[in-house]
Amino acid sequence: MPATGRRKRLEQPREVVLEAALAAIAEGGLDAMTMAALGKRLGISGGHILYYFGSKDRLLVETLRWSEERLGERRRELLARRVPAAERLADYIGIYLPVGRADPRWTIWVAVYGRSLGDPEVLHAGHDIERVWAAELSELLMAGAATGEWEPMDAAARAAFTVCLHGMLDGFALQIVIGAPGVEREERVAHALAYARSELGLQT
Repeated sequence: MPATGRRKRLEQPREVVLEAALAAIAEGGLDAMTMAALGKRLGISGGHILYYFGSKDRLLVETLRWSEERLGERRRELLARRVPAAERLADYIGIYLPVGRADPRWTIWVAVYGRSLGDPEVLHAGHDIERVWAAELSELLMAGAATGEWEPMDAAARAAFTVCLHGMLDGFALQIVIGAPGVEREERVAHALAYARSELGLQT
């Protein structure tokens, strides 16, 4: 049989596999998401999943990409609302951070960051996703300047703002997803928003 025909059959359940992988991580954490357990969950062999994705690391990256695509749809809906840019900035910060301890998307992010040390492809995949977030934040910053909500920023200033805000959010996200003692999500959201508003010259 031609390889293309074999590949076509394997691609059909891709989204089902990725959804199942995310659900497994949400229920039992990263260690529970083995190829064998995932195959049992789907009624197929773990070897079949391994054949298609190549490794658990690749499956994690593909699951992360897929979950980010779904989240991106929601993020774009929020950022397209006809409300002040400051409100949309608050939405951006809220959707960036984990929903709580062991958030499956951020659990995968933590794993991807760790695995990127020895795998440039995994590192690049993470950077590709981060660039999408950065680009949409840059557009939001330009929109707020265009409506006079804050002073205009050149490309270098927008990039610097993004680096600092994302650095803060990533640190807060790690605290939230591991369940660090004394860390409350709402408090971290408020801290990040207060920082962003201060940097933009808005009243906090």
